Amino acid sequence: MKKWLYPLLMVVVVLFTASGCTKTYNEVVPSTTILATVAANQWLTDDGGKTYYFLVQTPELSQSTAQSDGVVVAMARGNGVFEALPEVYQNTSFTYLYEPGTVSIEAAGVNGAPVTLPSGSITIKITIIPANATN
Repeated sequence: MKKWLYPLLMVVVVLFTASGCTKTYNEVVPSTTILATVAANQWLTDDGGKTYYFLVQTPELSQSTAQSDGVVVAMARGNGVFEALPEVYQNTSFTYLYEPGTVSIEAAGVNGAPVTLPSGSITIKITIIPANATN
């Protein structure tokens, strides 16, 4: 019995020493969320009502952030439920554009339909998600 115990013990020792694991740590960088409220009378137009827009000032959105990080925008119509943009609601297309310092929320009628803006205040949620840019 001793003859089998020694080789078995050696195999167990080799397995435990050869299969050592290395623990790695991933740094978690939290995203940044900006909330803005848009009243029904704050929508602007510069083309006679074909499209409307609202500008959200976002100093958190720098030149490097705008180029490398992800930007996600959602809208809630006073019910606490956020809907990701772009979307079409009541025959109006809502979308967004961004550049350093500003996010523009835009509304346009679908296929020439008149724009139907929200009748009450809405909440805009802008989330900036850090990312590493690669070329």
